[in-house]
Amino acid sequence: MRVLPLTCVIIFAAVTVGAASAETKTVTLSADQVRRLDIKVESVRPAEAETLATLPGTVVPPVNSRIVATAPFSGTLTQVHVLPGQRVSKGEAVATISSRDLLDVQSQLSQAEAELQMADAVARRKRLLVDKRFQNPVVAEEAEAQVAKIKAVIEQYRRTLSLNGISLGANGLYSIPAAADGTVVEVDAMPGEMIEAMGPVVTIDTSDELWVEVQVPARLLPVIEPGSAIQIVGGPKGRVVSIGKSLQGVTRSAILYAAVPSNSGLLAGQLVSVLLQRPSVGGAFSVPSKAVARIDGHSAVFVRNDAGFAIAPVELRGKSTEAATIVGNIPSDAMVAASGLPELEQMLAGE
Repeated sequence: MRVLPLTCVIIFAAVTVGAASAETKTVTLSADQVRRLDIKVESVRPAEAETLATLPGTVVPPVNSRIVATAPFSGTLTQVHVLPGQRVSKGEAVATISSRDLLDVQSQLSQAEAELQMADAVARRKRLLVDKRFQNPVVAEEAEAQVAKIKAVIEQYRRTLSLNGISLGANGLYSIPAAADGTVVEVDAMPGEMIEAMGPVVTIDTSDELWVEVQVPARLLPVIEPGSAIQIVGGPKGRVVSIGKSLQGVTRSAILYAAVPSNSGLLAGQLVSVLLQRPSVGGAFSVPSKAVARIDGHSAVFVRNDAGFAIAPVELRGKSTEAATIVGNIPSDAMVAASGLPELEQMLAGE
């Protein structure tokens, strides 16, 4: 049995015999005794949602909202033009690379363009001879086919040189642009480092929206669906975007994604506690978690009245570290004890 401080013992002595009994389910206390026991009361509130579980989560960017500026040609990173957290506009240069591979492609393009001039001249001459009936038409057709082949090669080189919208400079230099407006999340390489072809250089978030990733145990999957409410402990509310229907091998849980407001103050990578919720039944109330007691194996709250506190049995529908959702025969304007429950329970038991 819990040992109470001397103040509580004195107050217990002041409580009239029979004021606390299992039959009446009432603890009679004066306002002065309530004050001296430091029992705080709070109003019950209509509950919009009930908590199913409190689970750890990680703040992540939405799927496909994060893009990576890559280097189409391998080379040495010579300059980085942006920093993490900086806003960038579409087309703005984020990095410059010096590439020997780029020089090779430019050289091959120049060579192909020279070959095209020669092949085109030959094809024209042969077509003229065919028109004058000095040569077989097949000869002209073969020359024209060679021209078409070289043109296709040139077009391929030009497409290669325009990959990712890069801007070409002199002596093998090229600049990589941002593919969309956004915020720089990470610079994946620093000046002087070698970059492989199509390697990442800068990562950009194109949306201010944030998601929360949560691993949900199998027992909760039947009662959660897209659109269900969530609450970040100490943070904003959100809505479930998707939830997996297959369990991961090790954790035996499914992945849930929920969207939260962009102005929530959360950061990608931040660890949070997530309350999974569902709509409350009619007549449900929200009370502080500490207001719910366990008496004789059942949930109950102490409702303030003129005489003191009356015990009211309730059904506990959901509970988090801060609030609980209950259903019971309680007035909508009721005040319940939110502290001092151990003392009230001992009085109720006649100890």
